[in-house]
Amino acid sequence: MDDSTSMIASVGLTGGIGSGKSSVAKIFAEMGVPVLDLDQVGRDVVAVGSTGLEQLTKAFGDAILNSDGSLNRASLAEHCFADATETARLNSIMHPLIRDQEDVWLQQQHGSYAIIEASVLLESGGVSRMDAVLVVMADLALRRARVIARGDRNNTQFDAIVARQCSDELRRESADYIILNNDNFESLREKVIETHSFISKQFNA
Repeated sequence: MDDSTSMIASVGLTGGIGSGKSSVAKIFAEMGVPVLDLDQVGRDVVAVGSTGLEQLTKAFGDAILNSDGSLNRASLAEHCFADATETARLNSIMHPLIRDQEDVWLQQQHGSYAIIEASVLLESGGVSRMDAVLVVMADLALRRARVIARGDRNNTQFDAIVARQCSDELRRESADYIILNNDNFESLREKVIETHSFISKQFNA
């Protein structure tokens, strides 16, 4: 890769709810790999006073706002996700805003590659922007137990999220690298370190 003409390589990191994707991202960051959380970027681009929030309000009305003018995500989800046309409309607003922030961030990074962490990387078509894709996988029962133990979702909510996310089969087909996270944290750390070595060799070649 010619650093004078190209941005740092992008490695998309994704995985189903409860797979441990965020833990993997944290380990990469601790090793000095630049990490961008696209879910956080998605929140930032629709903060109060942002162009993104203005576009959403123009498209879907003031009913998606809280009393303080911030975005009510539950109202937006209720309005959009049951209607494919409205979902597409939402994506047409959000995806360009997120991509622009991603590009700006990538231009500021150094090293052989950066991690782009995204819950819906495959579902949103973000794979097309990545130089490689890393998928974190774990058994469904274990993922459920982890999520329930966190206390922020119940079984019904977990099932609804899994139903909206893509299948493990699609994840395997899309992955250049897979980390299986069915064991303890130290085992996960060892797998991330090994994967980092593989990815570094790929983009330093």
